[in-house]
Amino acid sequence: MEFEKAVKLAREYLSFCGAEYISVDDPRGIWICSSAVEVQHIANNAVYLPSDGEWDDFVKCRPFFELFPYVVIVTPNAIAREQLVKEIAPRLSTCCIYVIQDAGFRGCKTIQEYIDAYGHDLLLDIFCGAEELPAYGLIDLSTVEPWDLTKIPRTLSGFERLDKSIGGFFAGELSIWTGKRGMGKSTILSQMLLQAIDQGHKVCAYSGELDKEQFREWTYLQAAGPDHVEYRHDPLTGKEMPTVNPQTATLISEWLRERFWLFDLERNTTHDPKAILGQFSYAKMRYGADVFLVDNIMAVDFFGVREKDFYREQSKFTQELARFAKRQNAHVHMVVHPKKESGTGQKGSADKFTADDVGGSGDITNAADNVFFLTTRMFGDTKKPILVTLKNRKFGSKIQPWLDFDKKSRRFFADGGDPKKPFGWEMAARQVEITELEGKHKDLPF
Repeated sequence: MEFEKAVKLAREYLSFCGAEYISVDDPRGIWICSSAVEVQHIANNAVYLPSDGEWDDFVKCRPFFELFPYVVIVTPNAIAREQLVKEIAPRLSTCCIYVIQDAGFRGCKTIQEYIDAYGHDLLLDIFCGAEELPAYGLIDLSTVEPWDLTKIPRTLSGFERLDKSIGGFFAGELSIWTGKRGMGKSTILSQMLLQAIDQGHKVCAYSGELDKEQFREWTYLQAAGPDHVEYRHDPLTGKEMPTVNPQTATLISEWLRERFWLFDLERNTTHDPKAILGQFSYAKMRYGADVFLVDNIMAVDFFGVREKDFYREQSKFTQELARFAKRQNAHVHMVVHPKKESGTGQKGSADKFTADDVGGSGDITNAADNVFFLTTRMFGDTKKPILVTLKNRKFGSKIQPWLDFDKKSRRFFADGGDPKKPFGWEMAARQVEITELEGKHKDLPF
């Protein structure tokens, strides 16, 4: 009964010619040809897709093809054969598929020519030229090329202990950053983007909470460093405000030009997942950006989503970002606030905080390659930042490097280190020292 139903289904979408005899016990299996003429010459256990059919009709007929021990693609026409393989292999991925190559046809240009030369009774000899297609969707592990992590594109964080522990931020990965509000997640990530630019990468950021002027101001302070930041007196409040001097700002602008792209909240009237991913894709295609930032997921618009589906949509967006990173060979950073009930403000909470305490559903951290938690701990009488690695898929790192923070330039730096690391704009601005010539060459103009 199952056989009859499957054959009936197949007859709705495929064409059978000749004797229209179908048997699952026939040693030839089921043959797929490129035309009605070929099917008519083969007669038994042969089908083809009619001219008004669609390739997806093979999917609808999958129960029929799965009745046979194997499927055979048969046509002497090399171009038609290549097309059949391309379209049928992924659609009948659960079937064993053989392809009759040129050697099987023994120089014959058509099936009829083969039958005329060797007889219909010897048609099965055509299998001498059959090659089995590799299982679609499966791969022989022994054929996989060795993975050399040292050759995978990546960016470094600039924090030596972290980079040595996790190997850097590899292309094709998604990193989640979490921590209490005000801990500096956005600040440390804008610094990471500058580090990426300093290593020759181009970056693109979505910031749903900062307008472009504030984003620029903070980024330029970090790029400048403490030696190039001045304090400007505000006559209204008396507050001393850090600012980058105009000459330095000009050099930084030249350094960042066409290397740092920001999602424009004014022109993009909506910033839903589709818009953000669309702009990220454009930045990759048009400008070669390969490091991206979403700050933060709570600022993303999920229009028309019911409250009960909100976390599901966040998870879906996270998975899309992970796929984007792998497909575009890029690294994506995303900020996610912790759950309110995680108790991250309590003493010693950094030891108790886990990836399960990250906001949203567990699918968010499941999709991530790295999860980092930025918090503070008491160091003697001083409270200092600490970056906890909650998840690291490649090496399983759990490092917790201590950090320090320079308020003047908004830079994080390794505890006990120096916040004055020069970025590329400063190196390019340094003048070449000219040594005055001595002796008989001193009067030469060049």
